[in-house]
Amino acid sequence: MGKKMNAYQDKEASMDDYSHEKKLKADGRYEAAKGKMANAKNDFDHAHALKRDAHFDAVSRRDSKKTPSISKHMS
Repeated sequence: MGKKMNAYQDKEASMDDYSHEKKLKADGRYEAAKGKMANAKNDFDHAHALKRDAHFDAVSRRDSKKTPSISKHMS
């Protein structure tokens, strides 16, 4: 597990991932229009992986906020 980010760094990282995902989708559409389907598929796959990672990160953040209150009540 890496270094913990503060809320600002976390938000910036999420925005960077979102921007990167949007760019990859646009690149994929461009490649598809040019007939380079293998490159387009790679771009779309990479964008989808970023989206899955962002979802996982969001769920992890949500769950990590819940655990202190649960552990507080269990002690």
